[in-house]
Amino acid sequence: MNILSAKGKINEKNSKTNISHKFFVSESAKKLIVYFSYYPKNVEDAAHSLRLIDDGLKKYNTESEHPSEFLPVRNLLTLSFDENEKFRGACHRHPNEQTIVVSSENSTPGIINKPLESGEWNAVLNVHFAGCEIEYSIEIEEEI
Repeated sequence: MNILSAKGKINEKNSKTNISHKFFVSESAKKLIVYFSYYPKNVEDAAHSLRLIDDGLKKYNTESEHPSEFLPVRNLLTLSFDENEKFRGACHRHPNEQTIVVSSENSTPGIINKPLESGEWNAVLNVHFAGCEIEYSIEIEEEI
């Protein structure tokens, strides 16, 4: 049964922020399956990418004769989970399409293996870097 369907758009202003997506887990839930995706993975505009690289080099007081060596500039969004206001785990991985399992055993690495608690959960979208407009989707299914 689908218990969360969240879609959104973010942009550069959302870098280094977290966006909460609350959902409710029933008492009979045994497993959560999370389908997470975002697009684009790379900043497609080459001129904009080079400006982002230049800004980063200046910020960290570094120089490069060949800023294009840092191409492509990649967006990075990840998910972490809270269960009744307690940390359950984080999946800080680079792929922009992921399936994450939360269960008492065989959870995706980074997620704590233990029985699911019913109640209010939070899927936190961690926006590590957004170099352009990004569309994301979080779908969560509960297995009984």
